[in-house]
Amino acid sequence: MEAIFTEDEYREALKRFLEICDKPDNTAEAEELEMLMTVMEIYEQENCS
Repeated sequence: MEAIFTEDEYREALKRFLEICDKPDNTAEAEELEMLMTVMEIYEQENCS
């Protein structure tokens, strides 16, 4: 996911975040987690202030 534009996309990203948040570092899931945190933060800044 490169960007989040809707509330539904945000909820899907959050769901995936919760699924993988306890995975070990240096894994594909850890990289995905970093990306999710970035796009979720951008969405929150633009839509939840």
